Amino acid sequence: MRKIIIAVGLLAASSSVFAGTMGNDLDLRVVTVTSGSWVQVLQNGEPVEGATVSLSGTQTEHVTSENGRVFVMAEQPYTLSGTFSAVTTDGREISKRVVLPRDRND
Repeated sequence: MRKIIIAVGLLAASSSVFAGTMGNDLDLRVVTVTSGSWVQVLQNGEPVEGATVSLSGTQTEHVTSENGRVFVMAEQPYTLSGTFSAVTTDGREISKRVVLPRDRND
């Protein structure tokens, strides 16, 4: 009985680890600068062309180029944080909350 419990426990642990790695092949990298942010979408470490990127609180959508990158202008200079979301052409989604730089002249 003890061997069965150990086997079931190991199976459950390996399944949850495997499931976690299956969902983590999409990555969203954000580099903020004063006037906006560079956003790069990667899948399995490779750039994703054609992904639609948006920033919470804005109406604008941007599409990544062949290097998986797009520049998103800061529409609200006094925003402290925001959530970038990306949707790939096959419908996969990823989001990342980031701290946005503030205009230092306030």
